[in-house]
Amino acid sequence: MICVIFAPRQYVQFTGAMAEFRHLFSPLQIGSFTVRNRIVSTPHHTLFTDDDGLPGAREIAYWVSKARGGIGLVESHVHGIHWSIGDTFAQPAAVTKFRNATEAIHAEGAKFVGQLWHPGAQGNAAIRSPWAPSPVSQPDSWAVPHEMTVAETREVIGGYARGAAVLREAGVDGAEIHGAHGYLITQFLSPLSNKREDEYGGDFERRMTFALEIIDAIRNEVGRDWTVGMRISGDEMTEGGYTSDDFVRMIPFLTADGQLDYLSVSVGTYRSKDTVIAPSYYPNGAFVYLSALAKEVLDIPVFCIGRINDPVMAEQILEDRQADMVGMTRANICDPELPRKAREGRLDEIRHCIGCNEGCWGHVETLRPINCAFNPSVGREEYWGDIRQTASPKRVVVAGGGPAGCEAARVAAAAGHSVTLFEAGEELGGQTLTAARAPGRSDWGEIGRYFSAELRRLGVDVRVGSRAQAGDILALKPDHVIVATGGTPRVPDGIEGIELPHVVQAWEVLNGRAVAGDRVLVLDDEHHIQAASAAEYLASQGKQVVIVTREFQIGPNMEPNTRMATLRRLDGAGVAVSATTWVRSIAPGSAVLYHFYSEQDREESFDAVVMACGIIPETALSRQLTESGLQVRSVGDCAGPGRLEMATFQGHLAAREIDGDVPRDRPLVSMPIRRG
Repeated sequence: MICVIFAPRQYVQFTGAMAEFRHLFSPLQIGSFTVRNRIVSTPHHTLFTDDDGLPGAREIAYWVSKARGGIGLVESHVHGIHWSIGDTFAQPAAVTKFRNATEAIHAEGAKFVGQLWHPGAQGNAAIRSPWAPSPVSQPDSWAVPHEMTVAETREVIGGYARGAAVLREAGVDGAEIHGAHGYLITQFLSPLSNKREDEYGGDFERRMTFALEIIDAIRNEVGRDWTVGMRISGDEMTEGGYTSDDFVRMIPFLTADGQLDYLSVSVGTYRSKDTVIAPSYYPNGAFVYLSALAKEVLDIPVFCIGRINDPVMAEQILEDRQADMVGMTRANICDPELPRKAREGRLDEIRHCIGCNEGCWGHVETLRPINCAFNPSVGREEYWGDIRQTASPKRVVVAGGGPAGCEAARVAAAAGHSVTLFEAGEELGGQTLTAARAPGRSDWGEIGRYFSAELRRLGVDVRVGSRAQAGDILALKPDHVIVATGGTPRVPDGIEGIELPHVVQAWEVLNGRAVAGDRVLVLDDEHHIQAASAAEYLASQGKQVVIVTREFQIGPNMEPNTRMATLRRLDGAGVAVSATTWVRSIAPGSAVLYHFYSEQDREESFDAVVMACGIIPETALSRQLTESGLQVRSVGDCAGPGRLEMATFQGHLAAREIDGDVPRDRPLVSMPIRRG
């Protein structure tokens, strides 16, 4: 697979300083409507829909929170246009529910666009063979698809037109044709997936026919006085697929005769999915150069995307005329109030997306409603609402300044309680500080920065460099105590020699401990990213690294886009991976490995061993305080090892519970579904 990143220039985040946003907060006409500013939340599935696939109360509340936060344009998620993948627009309540969403978003000053979609070969193959231009299999299912007949192709084209008609009838401001990300339109455009020799394939211009007939059909249905745009990948980032040069050739065909009112330029397909929703390894603004290619030749609005998480960066893109609208989708998930904060000059208060993908795309991949690992309020807008001011302020003590403790302190202080926070380290952030030292993971440092700024603003008494002791806490006479003391790295059982001095923890490696020798064995029993991060860090020092895991693959609990990018990086760094393999014994200079299922041994030479084997909760302080008669709530890893998403959720919930501000009529946690 080819995946080359070109960034037109280095974008720099500026926080805390006043900035002028002459372009970002200027209005823009997009076809038949005008947006108040240049920030757009591009289409993304939430899995908040009603059972009929249409927007209900939960999804509307999510969209309204963005509009209330000051965004210019909200776009829906994908909506199927044909029975072969489920026709959303054929549902009896389609007009009513889209109208409800539009009116609610309009009431907060934003505009709303609905998206028309057919996944083609990337669709679900569990019920029927997916439809495609040619029998070329695609991820995720890799099923050989049904090759569409000419009649079926024209039938699907009609589905796009009918979907647009429903949106217009509902009062939605416009329709976006989803022609990006390897879905059906991309499959017709791509020489990799379109092997036809009829009017819909065979050469460049005939591969354009399907997309052009969709645009014509929609215009014939809805007229020229209503906004119609298209989303397209500017490069498939896949060997054999179309390139950015091909994309430039497509632009005049797609936009001929003013048929489109805007072009939204994205990137990638499911074969290069880590570019579509890029994890933190990718630089901010990585794919803006693709929208700039379109902007050079178009006089209609051009939208851009690509890990744009800072309003100063967005302003710079607009000033450089690389785009007219800036997609800040995950940035706006992480902080729905980002536009308002930027406009009011409150840049330090913005919670910047770190590109972890855990709560957003990671949830979609496992068929769970989305949230945000950094902001647990996301997806719970309908029944959590804003933090309520307390009528009875309490003295609250939080022990531990990792994400769980900091979020608890933030929410409690925002509700009006008096909060003291103890942190043993010299800065806030907990394990995220270690994570930020891994290659390509520096964005994780934003967690400590944000909480430091917010707790200072809210008046929390933050005592860094001060490990919480039971006596210190009791002396403050707290009404509520929240313990967030984290945990310590686990040492796995049953491995002879695991106590030897050349066996160290991944935490120690990432925090700068030197590892002797040239050949290093890394044990992955955490099944997330820690082993891979340590391995890449060591490989960057010129060491030969081997990762072993009892699982079928390393990092199975990583969200898929991060895992895809991680595996690519490990391969590029020369890291060897041995799945279904574990360690029987360790000796100076060697280790005995064995296949986890056949139990066959083999001995290999290693100079050092690094453990990434999970966490043991630190519960001593919680026990001491409980024995002293205090009511204690434990959150984060000290309550049981978990990811960032669980830590911030538990901290937030614990603080809300001080005033009983937790409605119990809805489930608060989506149960995970394992995906290999």
